[in-house]
Amino acid sequence: MNLASSLALYSSTSLADAMQMQPSTVRKFFEGKPFDDWKKGRESELKTQAAIVNRLNDVIRACGIVAKTIARTR
Repeated sequence: MNLASSLALYSSTSLADAMQMQPSTVRKFFEGKPFDDWKKGRESELKTQAAIVNRLNDVIRACGIVAKTIARTR
């Protein structure tokens, strides 16, 4: 069941179709180079998103510092 669920989540296969597949075939799918390449691409996307969020946090932090500085001078 775990292999079929994973196949349904990580591919365009319905759970019903995944349940009909041989476990050895599903294992080959997950052990293959195309799936490994997909995982690496996904990890790269997530790293990019994390970098964007970190930059936005830095901008927000800097805006707070500027606001405090301006408030002190008034």
